[in-house]
Amino acid sequence: MTMTRRIEGLIAAVLLLALLGSLGIHTLTARQALQWQLELRNRDAASALALALSQQHGNATALQIVAAAQFDLGHYRRLRLQAVDGRALVDLQAAASTGHAPAWFARAWPIAAPAGMAIVSDGWREIGQLQIESHAAWARDALWDAVKRTALLLSLLALAAGGAAAWLLRLWRRPLRATVAQAQALEQGRFVEAEEPRLPELRQLTRSMNATVRRLRAVFDAQAGQVALLQRQAQHDAVTGLLLRSHFLTRLQDQLGASGAGASPQAGGSVGTALVLVRLLELQGANDRLGREATDRVLRAVADVLQTYVERVPGALAGRLNGGDFALGLPVPGVAAETAASIHTALAAAPALRAGGVNFAVGAVDGLFNTGVGAALAQADAALARAEATDGLAVDASDVLAADPTGARAWREQIGAALAGGRTRLGEFPVLNHDGVLIHMECPLRVQVEPQGEFHVASRWLALARRGHLMREVDLAALGLALKAIADDGRPRAVHIALASVAVPGFAAEVARLLRATPEVAEKLSLECTEPARPAELRAWTDAAALWRCRGVRLGVEHAGASPQQLLRLQCAGIHYVKVDARHLRGVAGNGAVRAYAQSLVALVHGLGLTVLAEGVDDAADLSALWALGFDGATGAAITLPQ
Repeated sequence: MTMTRRIEGLIAAVLLLALLGSLGIHTLTARQALQWQLELRNRDAASALALALSQQHGNATALQIVAAAQFDLGHYRRLRLQAVDGRALVDLQAAASTGHAPAWFARAWPIAAPAGMAIVSDGWREIGQLQIESHAAWARDALWDAVKRTALLLSLLALAAGGAAAWLLRLWRRPLRATVAQAQALEQGRFVEAEEPRLPELRQLTRSMNATVRRLRAVFDAQAGQVALLQRQAQHDAVTGLLLRSHFLTRLQDQLGASGAGASPQAGGSVGTALVLVRLLELQGANDRLGREATDRVLRAVADVLQTYVERVPGALAGRLNGGDFALGLPVPGVAAETAASIHTALAAAPALRAGGVNFAVGAVDGLFNTGVGAALAQADAALARAEATDGLAVDASDVLAADPTGARAWREQIGAALAGGRTRLGEFPVLNHDGVLIHMECPLRVQVEPQGEFHVASRWLALARRGHLMREVDLAALGLALKAIADDGRPRAVHIALASVAVPGFAAEVARLLRATPEVAEKLSLECTEPARPAELRAWTDAAALWRCRGVRLGVEHAGASPQQLLRLQCAGIHYVKVDARHLRGVAGNGAVRAYAQSLVALVHGLGLTVLAEGVDDAADLSALWALGFDGATGAAITLPQ
């Protein structure tokens, strides 16, 4: 039994005892008063009648007539006149009167009063002794009526007191419930501050809880900041702040959208990527000549120039490849020449380079799409070599910019037709825990763009589907296939839901209807999104998650890890797990900085009460390191589903 129920029971018991006690005291007092009145009545009646009988001078007939007349008028139970010698001169008795009071009440509260006594005389001669007893029925009826009125009044007062107590109890329970909800949220890793109540006792409790929440939030923020710092140390150059070579190349691969030589302009990446390389010539000689501090200023000057493009161009990447080599990737076609020239001009005017007499070269390649990262770097490096041999600036441009734009338009139309015609299937990649138990199957959508053709992976068509505003149809197709697959074999599955789809009015409700139609299947489904970058996306996902969670689905965020501070907001949005992007974990077995970052991230995610999974684990050594760090699950080439 809850404390509130106990308090309610205690209040009810106190009110009941107060009601019964007050009613009993009132009844007892009223009975005593009525008995006293009855006794006085008997005494007064006996005195008055004795005086009247004394005036009859002992005439027996007259005595009987006067006594009978008084008996009929006085509603007496018995009237008896006993002579001195013991004879009954008058003895009158009336039939018993029950009245309207219940018999049980009469038995519970009997009313009895002694008979009134008086001497009847003739002058100095005593005739006899008079005894008069009045009926008690009227007194019982009066007591019964008084008890009923009192009980009604006390009941009304008790109800009023109970109502007031219930109202006060609700006022007390509201802040208490808020405090309980605050504690539960804290247990779930959510930091919620409650409004301070008016009640002094609870106000102090709420203040203490709010202070605890603020302290824990500060601890989390500090921990998230530490994770972000470790991430930066693992992925960024300490001197320039630019991406390290491995991380730059990984992100450039994603930017190109290339899976090898079979890529095309219609692939999932940018149609035409510009890559700019900057090389500081004879950096070692400059270091010997200028000293380390001056050389670092030169490196930072180059980084500052490249960083301006990262800040201004969405998706731009800047990295330090080695000692004096820098790279800039721009997911925009046709800008290599202009960008390279601007960088060349800016570096030529940089005070640090001019003061140190440091020479440099800038090479660029444009329109990259049909190549991998290695080939892209080779093309850019060739341009850089020509720049070193000439005037310090060289640009290569491929013929991708001359590609027919109607090709992309045709592909978008084909993608729409494929989705409408159901030419889709799911890929399946297992996500396992440390014991090899299946968590779920990760299921990206495949689309048969050309009728009777192959089913293409998302990198071939997803960007065009996004540009064609087809993401709602894409996600509904994937969801429908996943629900059917779960119903067929019972395996849990996870599908991606685009934030663009979630923002479409009615999409979240439509998904909720599909889930409601198959509740037993929905419990084995996971829905994932990428990290929301804008507040509007976060709000849309939070609203959608509230609809989907109650249907039993699990919610997750994939490609996470870029912004540890975002995890708290995502946790409040209702997610269950986090999938950390492979680029943040690659090389964790042999890189101490990456390992420290991963360890801190696991602690942070677990501190929020969430499950942490690793994406794209290709190396067995990395997988073992991730298990040792506390990851709850992993997917990738190193993961195989037990037979």
